[in-house]
Amino acid sequence: MKVKLNTDDIMKISFFEKMTGAHVMDSISDDEKIVFVVKEGDIGAAIGKGGENVRNAMEKFGKKIDLIEYSDDLKQFVRNIFAPAKLEDVWIKKFGDDLVVYIRIHPKLRKSMIGDKGKNIDRAVSIASRLAGVKNIKVVAGLRKDSRDERRPARTPSKEEAPEQPKTETKEQTPEENVKNEQ
Repeated sequence: MKVKLNTDDIMKISFFEKMTGAHVMDSISDDEKIVFVVKEGDIGAAIGKGGENVRNAMEKFGKKIDLIEYSDDLKQFVRNIFAPAKLEDVWIKKFGDDLVVYIRIHPKLRKSMIGDKGKNIDRAVSIASRLAGVKNIKVVAGLRKDSRDERRPARTPSKEEAPEQPKTETKEQTPEENVKNEQ
């Protein structure tokens, strides 16, 4: 995908690339944050030893810096966009020409994932749209079925589900035999 950059973004990218040696594929910024998307494998160089490059960039730009590692694998790229948050699941659906990504997260992470007035999710959609052609990202709050099953206590199977027990034959005894067995 072709990414259109304005002059300000080009200057920020150029400065960041010179400072870190990492190849920057895209950058978006707002009043509080600058997000750099770096080439796959360049995330270590972009961060720098002990986070030195990120600190220097924060001082230079006067804003918080976020780094995202690009991946040709769309699911991995979406996971990288939301890192360090752990996504329970990522799946992709195509509706005509529109690519929609669904992410399943723990319900406690929903607010932070979406952000104040939807800022975080809007930023994620913007990045995924510019680099991967994603039309939208839908957040599903809830645990995967298999992770819910691990926490749920085992239930006893119903009569229909229970394995059939072998039947034992019982022989009816006559009153004389009962008396003999009791002695």
